[in-house]
Amino acid sequence: MYSEKDIKEFFNVILAGESKTYDDHNWYTSSGLRGYIKGRSSSRYPLLNKDLSKYKVSEVMAFQSRVRDNNGQLWATGRYQIIPNTLKGLLSKSNVSTNDQYNEKTQDKLGLALLKERSKIWNYLNGTIPDNESNLNIASLEMAKIWASIGVPYDMNGRYGWISKDSSYYSGGGDKAHVKSADVKSALRKFRRSFVGGSRLQENKGAFLGIGIGLILIIAGLATYFIFIRKSK
Repeated sequence: MYSEKDIKEFFNVILAGESKTYDDHNWYTSSGLRGYIKGRSSSRYPLLNKDLSKYKVSEVMAFQSRVRDNNGQLWATGRYQIIPNTLKGLLSKSNVSTNDQYNEKTQDKLGLALLKERSKIWNYLNGTIPDNESNLNIASLEMAKIWASIGVPYDMNGRYGWISKDSSYYSGGGDKAHVKSADVKSALRKFRRSFVGGSRLQENKGAFLGIGIGLILIIAGLATYFIFIRKSK
């Protein structure tokens, strides 16, 4: 099974164009969208008097439920840039409680839940479906639909019209891709291999089946031979 190290390495590639820390966030005010990257920005969401990761999930949700006035509505939060409706929907799927602190451990659970709720990604990662280019492209496209900074794997119709490979699925709406599709597919394949009981078993199933059939044929051949020899005597 995958380890925390596997998860970290995977998301380091996937989120290279998104947030940098678990305290990053952006928010909407009456005048538009503003953002904060820890260590790079001087001002964070006005209602925060400590790092985002030191608040409880319930407090983060309360900030995300505010109106877009002068202080504004907290929007995309933390390492995985989770927006209000997404956070609400992930709680029951990630074993995260509203009383939990919105820290690194909690956010990692939510990030993994984002993958699990998309069967086209999760079935590829856990080895339920074969590791071929078609399934890999489908999983990569689903990733691009979650995070706007990921490029799509081929030319296609995006959310706002026709787009070229490695463009953001949301190109035309103000978003740009910063992570190439090839890097995402490489990370998906590497993460898939960490599922010891999943993908590796799936990928080796054909080899095991071939060995099994071969042994059966050998045993059957030996049995036939000895039966024939006994009858001839």
